[in-house]
Formats: sequence, structure tokens, C-alpha cells
Amino acid sequence: MSKTLEAVTFLSMNGNTRETIEFYKTHFGAEVEMLVTYEDIGKMDPTILITEGNKNLISHSVLKIGCTKIMLAENTMDPKEKYNRGNNFSICIQSADLEEIKGFYNSLISDENVKIIIPLAENIFSKAYGIIEDPFNVQIQLMFDHRL
Repeated sequence: MSKTLEAVTFLSMNGNTRETIEFYKTHFGAEVEMLVTYEDIGKMDPTILITEGNKNLISHSVLKIGCTKIMLAENTMDPKEKYNRGNNFSICIQSADLEEIKGFYNSLISDENVKIIIPLAENIFSKAYGIIEDPFNVQIQLMFDHRL
């Protein structure tokens, strides 16, 4: 395994991401390492519909609490899925080793009990990003991140 490999808890906050970030800053001394709004992401990808209602919502954020990172955003991992308590978390496995991420993905999808939510592919923020759901209903994001 590469030295850049990390597993990060990802929380979907159903429109309450800013409030959650402030709560964690106040009570845990969390530091914001990254914060991207839908307006920001819309500037990178013109196919994303930006409205007055969503432009200031958080598309992605990274907080650091001590030595640990957590990621937060507004929506669930599966856009077809309605938000419910219990489906508002996932694990994000990320590495600066592209082959490592591809290897994890290929291993996971070889299991007939794994559901592919978003196939591993290049997008505007990563050379490889995908989401699967494991046999235990845990959603796992896999992401190549050159910054690690």
C-alpha cells in the first residue's frame, strides 16, 4: 500500500453543511482545509445547474480535527437516493497512487454483491473517482488525489 492511502469519513448533511462545519469548528477546533460551493463547481463544469437556491450550498469540504480529516457535503452519494438518517455517511478511500485506486475498484466490483453507484472514471476533480456500495450497505468512494 502507498504512503498516501487514507480512509476518510464523508458526511452528507442535507443542506446543513455550513452549520455542521461551524459546530465542529466551535466544539472540536476543526480547521477548514477545503470548501467548494456549487457556484464554484459550476465554474469548472458548465453542465451543473446553478440556481439562487443552491449556489451557496457546499458541494465538497474537508475539515481537519487533530490528525483526522472528515469530508462534508450537502447531498447523498447516490443522487437517486432520498436523504435519510443512516444513508448520510460513506467512507472515502483516496490515494495519490492511481493504480492503487484502480486496483481497489476492480477488486470490489469483482464481488457480485457490490453495487456500482458511479463507475470509476475521470471527472473535473480527479483522474479516477467512483462510488460503490458494499454488501453491508456502506457506500465507499474511491478517489485518486494527486495532492496527498
